[in-house]
Amino acid sequence: MFAIFLGLTPFIFITFLGFVFGKLKVLDLSHAKILNLFLFYIAVPALIIKLIAQNEIGQVDFKQIFSYLIMQSICGIIAYIITSKYFKRSIPESIIWALTVALSNHVTLLLPITEIYFQQNVITQVASIILMDGIILLSIIAFFLELSTKKNINLFNFIKNLFLNPFILSIIIGLLFLLLNFNIDQTPIEYTLSKLAACVSPVGLFAIGIILSFYTKNVINKLSVSISVLKLVISPIILLLIGLVFFNAGLPAEIPGAFFVSVAPCGVTSIVLCAAYNVSPENIIKAIFVSTIASIGTIFFAIKYLTL
Repeated sequence: MFAIFLGLTPFIFITFLGFVFGKLKVLDLSHAKILNLFLFYIAVPALIIKLIAQNEIGQVDFKQIFSYLIMQSICGIIAYIITSKYFKRSIPESIIWALTVALSNHVTLLLPITEIYFQQNVITQVASIILMDGIILLSIIAFFLELSTKKNINLFNFIKNLFLNPFILSIIIGLLFLLLNFNIDQTPIEYTLSKLAACVSPVGLFAIGIILSFYTKNVINKLSVSISVLKLVISPIILLLIGLVFFNAGLPAEIPGAFFVSVAPCGVTSIVLCAAYNVSPENIIKAIFVSTIASIGTIFFAIKYLTL
């Protein structure tokens, strides 16, 4: 247990460091927004391109991928309904809430932890889920955000803006590398992408700490707790039920990569989208914080169970 905690300390410390700099007023929300815009336009797209271009399709366990996709679609829709109908949030914010639940914090938190505690087969499945989220989920969310935030939409301009969205553009570039069988290994392209992708975790966690330092009041509320329960408790249960019904794989050990991602906290990419679409991150950052603290327990359980 102590070894697992030590593995989590760098991620906790980076977030705490951002929190301290925010509390000391060295950095403020405008600085956090700049960091998140850097992630949105540069670092996360670089990571997506790298994951797609270097993906090994033959090693992907599709029962895990499909089980996870169905689960996150269901939970994302539930999150949208709860936030828009019950908590009366705007459509763009509710869409981002759906992403917050559908995504896990797999890029900045879970993938590095997976590389510490699991063998290559589990790492491959976690990376494949990240890739799927980049290709499918972020494309869908970007589409609906563009649709809900642009007024008097001209079809040509809408399609142009959609394809120029950094996430979708990076997916297209990555797929071109993959389909053209262009090997980026040990090239300046891979070096550049790797260095930029390495920024995603520390910059994202640091920005979360800054934002959280300005929203310390009423962190535990009905919305943050509801979303955290949906993400950490209901999502894994739905995943196991889907695995059982469709693939006769209803135990965590039968779909380890997908199960491990399902017990991770809310996705921090939603904060990046808040910066890009002018949505207040106040409540979303609280849900991310509450789910991250609570996920220490779910991640401990999953690591102990899956590595027995």
